[in-house]
Amino acid sequence: MENPKHILLVEDDAPLRESIRKFLERSGYRISESSGLAEATRRLEQGAFDMVLLDLTLPDGNGMDILDRFAALYRQRIMVLTGTGSIETAVLAMKKGAHDFLQKPVNPDILLLALQRAFNYIQERSDCQNLKKEIGDAAGFDKFVFQSEVMSDLLRTAREYAATTHSILISGETGTGKELLAQAIHASSRRGNRPLIAVNCASIPEHLAESELFGYKKGAFTGAFADSPGQFILANHGTILLDEIGELPLNIQAKLLRVLENGEVTPLKSRMATRVDIRVLAATNKDLEQEVQHGRFRADLFYRIDELKLHIPPLRNRRADILPLVDHFLHLANLANARESGPISGEARRLLTAYDWPGNVRELKNAIFTFSAAGHRGPIGIEHLPLKMRHPRKSASNERRSPALADMEKDHIQRILQQAAFNYTQAAAALGISRSSLYRKVAELRIRRK
Repeated sequence: MENPKHILLVEDDAPLRESIRKFLERSGYRISESSGLAEATRRLEQGAFDMVLLDLTLPDGNGMDILDRFAALYRQRIMVLTGTGSIETAVLAMKKGAHDFLQKPVNPDILLLALQRAFNYIQERSDCQNLKKEIGDAAGFDKFVFQSEVMSDLLRTAREYAATTHSILISGETGTGKELLAQAIHASSRRGNRPLIAVNCASIPEHLAESELFGYKKGAFTGAFADSPGQFILANHGTILLDEIGELPLNIQAKLLRVLENGEVTPLKSRMATRVDIRVLAATNKDLEQEVQHGRFRADLFYRIDELKLHIPPLRNRRADILPLVDHFLHLANLANARESGPISGEARRLLTAYDWPGNVRELKNAIFTFSAAGHRGPIGIEHLPLKMRHPRKSASNERRSPALADMEKDHIQRILQQAAFNYTQAAAALGISRSSLYRKVAELRIRRK
């Protein structure tokens, strides 16, 4: 094999060590030998090895000392050789960072298979880490791909806001990257090494919202078999992101306001309040000022979270960012799927730029990854683009409903809301849609409580 893997064999039994060395060299490995703890330690200090085969019972000490000293440097690169009766010790060695253990006398075929599995695991882990680094798994402002001046100004302001202690309200349409911006703000703040707890307010059932956010004591309700701290206590000394905050019920908004003003959380059925030190980031795809006017959001809570404001414009209003994002996501998709799609033709690039992307960056990313997953290799022309991009006027999102149809829809939603006493959770369940979708329909159709 090219560039043979270098293995350090630590074994005091000379005949066994010689037998293993010859077998592994015939199999293409490069072997260095040590008969004791001191010699193995010296070799490990002098050079790097791809794998260590380690006997735990050595004449001058316990092989576990090598694990204690070199586990971080050789994590998952040490394979333990153990005699009968030391399985528990071998398991302890694995907990300390060893990859596997083999019982002596060692079966050569099993040894060879174990080494192959170990090196495959190491390679896969390395590939995964490289891909995560490429994709930008760690949050930060450098994750943003853009060319427009408006995004440059927005991120410059966000960096300045990150250094403060104020609450920040991030607004923008669905898919624009509000959570990504919140992650970048947290990572760049003085709390960056503390937890960031993200809570999707739209996904919490109304009857569980208080216990989910503020915690509960054992026995607070059926199924509460143990204390639960709640998201605010988990975020103590860090940052909490209240995503889609406009979906919180009014009664929970009032309790949230008290927590933000007093800095104290009282779990459900608890007599004791817990002090919390938290920075609040909130995100919404709604116009909260309009929600306040319509009585769907508390004015006092709005002004509490609206200390600083950032608005991410939709992708159609910053078309200069579309092609850089297309190229970025195509590169990531090619890496993830081991494909070589591209380059993109000039006509296809014009159509991608002209498309309005109602789902914004999320829709663009999904489109590129779906295209890559479909298996196309080579240049990308307009014939490879989805129909809605080639014929945008035929897109369902552009079709207008007749006034009669809109009236029928309004009457139906109005009737369901009245039957549910304007309980949006119950009405949304009856209609088979999400609560956020119901709120949008109510605003769009101008439905009023009679």
